[in-house]
Amino acid sequence: MEQDLQSVLDELERMVDDAGHIPFTGRVVLNSDKVYELLDRVRNSLPEATQQAQRVIRDRDRILAQAREEAEAIVKEAQTYAEKLTRESAIVQRAEEEASRIIDEANRTGREIRMGAREYADEILEKLEANLQKCLTIVRQGREELGPARALSEDGA
Repeated sequence: MEQDLQSVLDELERMVDDAGHIPFTGRVVLNSDKVYELLDRVRNSLPEATQQAQRVIRDRDRILAQAREEAEAIVKEAQTYAEKLTRESAIVQRAEEEASRIIDEANRTGREIRMGAREYADEILEKLEANLQKCLTIVRQGREELGPARALSEDGA
């Protein structure tokens, strides 16, 4: 119908171009019957063209609404994904912090155990040294007591 309307308008334009001009004016002489016939054809074509334009507008509005819905869905999905990544990132960060805390605690506990074991070993060795000193003192005293007797037995031997 658009083509039909365009052709009627083209025909009307040719009719004006081909019409006789009135000298010294910008006016032309047209066959009124032909002009009215072309105007009727234009009027008959307009409702169809208008309906077609309205259909195009409705289609455009429908397509825009659908595109808007799809864009909103994409944005919502992206927001959900970003929130998920943020939550996962926070969980990973908390896990790393907890792991670091556990490692620090294990290192501190290990140092305390090593220090405790060294202190315990030093105490045991100190007691052993004290006992050995006592034993050594007893041994020396015993040897001293045997000293004169030992000298006698060496002489008599």
